[in-house]
Amino acid sequence: MKSTQSLPGIMFLGYVPAERLQREIMYKYLAGVPVGIFTDVTPINFVGVPTCEAVSSYNNNGRIEQATLRFKTLDELPTNSHIAFVITDCNGQSYVIGQHEKPRPIIKTSSATGTPSGDPAVCSVEVTLYAQKSLIPCNMVNNK
Repeated sequence: MKSTQSLPGIMFLGYVPAERLQREIMYKYLAGVPVGIFTDVTPINFVGVPTCEAVSSYNNNGRIEQATLRFKTLDELPTNSHIAFVITDCNGQSYVIGQHEKPRPIIKTSSATGTPSGDPAVCSVEVTLYAQKSLIPCNMVNNK
């Protein structure tokens, strides 16, 4: 049996270097400890409407969650280093995708030229994370 969670709309999107996150945030969340982001989050300017979905399913004698974040941007992302993504939905709830340790998010990017009719030349980004809990509710403490 699968359960699906889709966020009601994303109003903020950003990233942090994974090494600046607290250690073991997934296990802290699963144990009921609040998770905080205590570093500055670099905002990502997105084009269009980003989407995020988390699907939980039974796999190999346990539950696994797959979070998928999709967005388009003109910003250059540091995909050569380990980063985690922070999103805030229209209800004001923030989530982090990624953590200090493995598993790391899989980041796929594709670039396309715009069309003469006015479609923008943007980079499409798809972030996928498979973990016991991949979309972790958090509080942004130090964000400006």
